[in-house]
Amino acid sequence: MDPITIVVQYKIKKKKLAKATSAISEYVEQVKKTEPGTTEYNVFQDENDRTMFVHVMSFTDKAAKKIHEKSIHLKQLKKVLVPISKGKAVYTSLVRVKPVKPTKNAIEIKNDTSPHEPV
Repeated sequence: MDPITIVVQYKIKKKKLAKATSAISEYVEQVKKTEPGTTEYNVFQDENDRTMFVHVMSFTDKAAKKIHEKSIHLKQLKKVLVPISKGKAVYTSLVRVKPVKPTKNAIEIKNDTSPHEPV
């Protein structure tokens, strides 16, 4: 079963960036310490717009995602970030792109071992 992967994007008011980054750092530390079902949790800032934050998280299953959503540290983070955010956060659920089986033609090309002239 593929992990559940979520991306969250939001903006913070410029004058509140220090407060936001401090709260985010503490929060990520708590996620990593207390949520074994959260297999990935990374936070990024846009290189050109430091007010834009992107969280990328993956969970082993729906139960792990629910534990994360109900965690006290998420509630505490929201208490800090919501008042200093610009607009609403955008949540995106991602699915892994499955490899496509090679077609018959691709197999024939791969198996062609005849010498070729340089192009």
